[in-house]
This record gives sequence, structure tokens and C-alpha cells, in this order.
Amino acid sequence: MVHDFLDQNGFLSQPNVEILTPEPLSKELLETIHAKEYLKAVRKISETGRGEIAIDTPGFLGIFENASITSGATVTGARAVASGKVDHFLSPTGGFHHAKFEWGGGFCIFNDVAAAAYELKNLGYQRILIADFDVHHGNGTQTYFYNDPHVMQISFHEDPEWMYPHDGFIEDIGEGHGRGYNINMHFPMDSCDGVYRHAFDEIVPPLVEFFKPEFIIFLPGFDAHYKDRLAHLNLTTDLIRYITTYFHRMAHKFGQGQLGVLAGGGYTNESFKWGIGVVMSVLSGYKYEPPKQKPPFEDDKETWDIVQMNIQKVKRLVFSELGIWNIHNP
Repeated sequence: MVHDFLDQNGFLSQPNVEILTPEPLSKELLETIHAKEYLKAVRKISETGRGEIAIDTPGFLGIFENASITSGATVTGARAVASGKVDHFLSPTGGFHHAKFEWGGGFCIFNDVAAAAYELKNLGYQRILIADFDVHHGNGTQTYFYNDPHVMQISFHEDPEWMYPHDGFIEDIGEGHGRGYNINMHFPMDSCDGVYRHAFDEIVPPLVEFFKPEFIIFLPGFDAHYKDRLAHLNLTTDLIRYITTYFHRMAHKFGQGQLGVLAGGGYTNESFKWGIGVVMSVLSGYKYEPPKQKPPFEDDKETWDIVQMNIQKVKRLVFSELGIWNIHNP
């Protein structure tokens, strides 16, 4: 679907756009990001077609190979950028941020986000930013780097009180040397572009300027769109363009443009394709405008009050921990 959409809208005929052939995750990387017993269990399901990864993630024949190539595409892209072959990459199949070391779930088998971060660390990168704006918290990825100051994770997501996977609280800021490098900002149901953009402007630029990432792994959050069927935020592609443009600019400022985008979630075909088009437009410079969009709600006072409170909480916990002092306490 994504391939056909990009082709029909002229992206694939642009001279600066190239389709890369993905390679499966290597045995070494698989055994870095997942327990051998878990890999054995996935192989068994893959061979028999019986069993499930989790209650929400059914197994099927060939699931091991399928997950290995869809997740492997992310690492293929990261290597291509690191080698200088391309400036940026977009993986429509990437973003399996719920998978943990010993199990999968939330539609995720192998954690490609963690795999790409480990590959980049192996290549010598010292400051890797995972900017995860999927509407669901990246609970799996968080566990891999919770103690690691070389990987900063910024996650904007819907309030875990009612949204899967029901974690990713503001208080979860990392441990040990990684304390302050794990940032969670969550939003109440029906939040729109206004409060989201305000929170982004207040929280993200000071963190990025402090961290100065050499490589950015970015999940735009197509499932935070107001048309999405599995979530309750009300963003438009205007906000997706705004955030993508910022990270694209920061990648060039701090990391010679080294940026990888993983499509992640998105459960309404129409808005998913619009989001892909907007991201590709920013990355390639080729003009694309999705249809005009109007969410069914606007941000009300209660939403603004909650978001403002959450912003100040993030700043008190994280900014003070990192020594970012240009903040306004209430």
C-alpha cells in the first residue's frame, strides 16, 4: 500500500529517492535484543503455525522470517545512513517498540528500534536519540536503555491510564547513569494540535540542544491522528509535518543529517498514507500536500490545564536532573 501510494504521488521517480533492499536481522543482533528461549519459541511458532506471541499478537507460519526482514529493514537503513550511502531513511515496516528482551506483544515480535540503536553503538555512535511519538508508549524500547546516558528516549504518548501498554509515566526518567535520559510526556484523551505543539516546543528543543544527537531514530506517530481507530488523540498531518521538520533540521545541525524514520503504528489507511507522504516530503524535498483536515474536537481548558501541569512535571523531574536550568517553574 505504501509503495503504491509513494509511486502514484511521484516520490519514487525523484532522483534523490532510492529503494533499499532490506537484510534480515543477523543472529548476533537477534541474540543481543532477545533471549535465546524467546527466539526459540518464535521459531517453533513460525515452523508450525501454532501458538501466539501474546494475546494480541497471533503467530503464523513464517512469522520468524517475516519479523526478521521487517525489523531488519530498520537496521539496513541505519547502516546505509551510517556508511554515507544515503542521508536519511524511511522504513514503512519499522517501529516495533513494544517487544522486550524476553517477549513480544502489541503487534511487535522483534524490537527493531533497539536493534538499530545497538548497531549504531557498535559503529561508535555516542549519542543516539530515539524520538518516539507513536500514540502508544514504547515500553519495550525503554527497558533496553533505561540506564544508558548514550541513548536518550523522548516519548510523547496518550495517557497510560487508558491507553496500551499502560505505562510510560512522567516519573519514569531512567536509572543510574541514565537518569534523566528517559523522558515521558503523556496527553489526555482528545488532545489536539495546539496543546501537543505547545508541549513539544516547551520540552523537546531544550533536550535536543543539551544532548546534541549524532543519530536520530524517529517515530512520527501516525496513530495519534484524529482518524485513527485505536487511539483517542486528535492530531493532524500539520503537526506531523511540524515535528518531522524539526527533527530533520536537528539531524543536520548535530549529526550531518543522520536520521531514520520508522512508520510505527497507524490503523486507518487514509491518515497513515497522508503521514507517510508528509514525512517523505520533508525528507526528500518533493512537494506533497495531504487533504485539509478538521478534527472533531478542539482543545478545551481542562485539556490545557492537564497538559500544562504535565509539562511542568517533566521539567521539574528531567530538566533539573540534566542541569537544564532555563525552565519556568509554576
